[in-house]
Amino acid sequence: MSVSTPRRIVVVTGTRAEWGLLEPVCEAIVARTDLTLDVCAGGAHLLTPANSHDEPTIRWVESSGHRVHAFSMQQAGETGRLADAAAVGRGVTALTALFARLLPDFVVVLGDRIEAFAAASAASIGGIRVAHIHGGDRAEGVADEAMRHAITKLAHIHFPASAESAARIERLGEEAARIHLVGSPAVDGLAAIAPATDRQHAEVGAPDFIFLMHPIGRTDEMEERDAYAVLEMLATRGRVLALQPNSDPGREGIARAIEIVAGRRREHVHAFHHLQRERFVAILKHASVQAIVGNSSAALIECAALGMRAINIGDRQRGRERADNVRDVASGDLVGLARELDALGSWRPSGAHPYLAGGASMRIAKTLATCNLSAHALAKRCTY
Repeated sequence: MSVSTPRRIVVVTGTRAEWGLLEPVCEAIVARTDLTLDVCAGGAHLLTPANSHDEPTIRWVESSGHRVHAFSMQQAGETGRLADAAAVGRGVTALTALFARLLPDFVVVLGDRIEAFAAASAASIGGIRVAHIHGGDRAEGVADEAMRHAITKLAHIHFPASAESAARIERLGEEAARIHLVGSPAVDGLAAIAPATDRQHAEVGAPDFIFLMHPIGRTDEMEERDAYAVLEMLATRGRVLALQPNSDPGREGIARAIEIVAGRRREHVHAFHHLQRERFVAILKHASVQAIVGNSSAALIECAALGMRAINIGDRQRGRERADNVRDVASGDLVGLARELDALGSWRPSGAHPYLAGGASMRIAKTLATCNLSAHALAKRCTY
């Protein structure tokens, strides 16, 4: 009896936040004997944090023990949408060379970042099947929104996180047989992470609030103004753990606001470049943490599953599904922010959410291993 050759999977990661979701997917892949795994890590992972002694986050990916291959995209000191466009070109070239060497059966990408778009473009044009996680979502407040749906059209197999996203992918003209509702890998493993101890909570400043705000493509000055105002208000109400933003255009403004407020209010604001996922979730679970404030998708996904209150500021997550853990405040609306902060004591999220009850990573791995390749052929048919 012949033994079939394991399918070769390449997972591409470009950012710290997305690797937190892809890591359990990688673990589920390597747990199977009918799949092999290589990880291509680059893009923002290779950027050295400014004004920080922290290492680039590719070190976190490398510490996972998987076979990791680096690829370069963004360049230090170059920011803005045109710089991102140039980075995509470098990413397509670098990833094409890696795919030519690794010869994967599937390239797995997540979300809507330029790294995922470069990988999907290189693979799809190069005749390699693309598997897309978290397609069909909406997050209309950033330019990346268009790339998410472009990746959907490049992809050959879809792993949406919610029923609403699955339906949206089908309305985009994708064949139903290619769409596999799996839930979000962001939910996987949350229950197994213990709340931070009081000592661990104190190591990050014993926060009452977590501040995590990413830029939405505005000028550094506009991003700094809004971030500064939010941080100042939080600092008057308790202790704040401020995490640095992602590398999108406008990040320097938010980073500057964190530096200024943390410098002025050393007793109340503690800044960290990055917390690995397990540590971040453990802090979220500590009883003293009242809310996460900012505009991260973690507030709408992981925090929804945890029943953690989230105050979402501005339009970055406009259109994304919400559970009852989220309250929205417009950018610059300090009166509205104060009102939501005043109401925290009477607000009890249910923990209900649209992202299924865990197990997404195992579903993804099983489907990659067992799916009918003819039903996920390179040649695609538009259904409308």
